[in-house]
Amino acid sequence: MIKVSNTQITHIYREANQLADFITNTIIDQEGKLQYQLFYQLPSKARGILNMDKQQISAIRIKTRKISVTNSH
Repeated sequence: MIKVSNTQITHIYREANQLADFITNTIIDQEGKLQYQLFYQLPSKARGILNMDKQQISAIRIKTRKISVTNSH
């Protein structure tokens, strides 16, 4: 049975989901389970991300492009 509901799916850039991305990459690098009980047990980068989120500081997505300059003398 499928129940239909009013659902909206939106894309979230990695910059806006930094903590989940950081923790996921940490777990992959550790190849095991990690468990944090207290805020100060988190890695400093994760604490920084949480503090920025708590202060409602927006994540910024910056795109750069390479400009090639040719010197024709």
